[in-house]
Amino acid sequence: MKKLLFILFIAVFTCQVVTAQNYAKIDVELQQEMSLRNADELIPINIIMNQQYDQMEMRSKAGIYFKKEEKRNFVVNELKSFSKETQKDLLFFLDVLEENQQITDVKSYWIANFIGCFADIAAIEALSSFPDVMLIGFEQEHQCIPVDEVPGESTEGTREIVYGVLKVNANKVWDELGFTGEDVIVAINDTGVNYNHNDLKTHMWEHPDFPYHGYNVNGNNNNPMDGHGHGTHCAGTVAGNGTAGSQTGMAPNAKIMAIKVWNDSGSGTTAQMISGFQFAVEHGAHVISMSGGVHGGGSTSERIQFRNSMNNVL
Repeated sequence: MKKLLFILFIAVFTCQVVTAQNYAKIDVELQQEMSLRNADELIPINIIMNQQYDQMEMRSKAGIYFKKEEKRNFVVNELKSFSKETQKDLLFFLDVLEENQQITDVKSYWIANFIGCFADIAAIEALSSFPDVMLIGFEQEHQCIPVDEVPGESTEGTREIVYGVLKVNANKVWDELGFTGEDVIVAINDTGVNYNHNDLKTHMWEHPDFPYHGYNVNGNNNNPMDGHGHGTHCAGTVAGNGTAGSQTGMAPNAKIMAIKVWNDSGSGTTAQMISGFQFAVEHGAHVISMSGGVHGGGSTSERIQFRNSMNNVL
């Protein structure tokens, strides 16, 4: 009975869209993409929810926890519950559209309260009139690392401490204060990490469910091996201990969590980057490193997604 009523609900929305489409809720880039597609083509989209968790309220509630892990667990569970509650009506709506073959690949994100999927034009127009939706954006792939950016090579066997580490006096922090990054987990959101590299392999993050020390968001599998080099270079800047050559790491005893958000050409989507943040937060990273991004800051919907993600990550 509930599903029948919801189908009637969708029919009402569709009629409204035909007479007065709510294009204010469809980002400009997505409108342009819709104009280039056939009616039955499925377009990758992100649906940003109207309701976002109030940051002042979160800080107040989380403030009662003094241990970092307790605070993290509270925030993660709170954001998950909030997204589950605020997304439930829209997810039911999407379920009916999926049965009608108008959408596929629905994925919910709790770190910034949005939903990704592939949808045809009629479904997008219907979604634009849904009261819980703030904005619908086009999920496009971006070149997030300049194509001419090639990581530098280390000097084999020298064991020298590289200029950058000396410049910021990191070596003095190690020697005089004893801070070397021990017990700190750093998530590298990038092209992956060569977890077999001699400078890194002894201090990769360990987890029984993730045998290759992280996750490949771009390929949706457990293996975040770097086929580009940029992510490994960044991991070396964080924790390269000089086993194979120069000492490049600012925190040589830190643990590296490898998250592959960009492919081996250095490109990826906003949702993939945000999935990397979500994985890092949920699995205990203390620091997130992402050296790259969307040229010009991206579309309006992408900027909103990044801002909401960063608010919740912090």
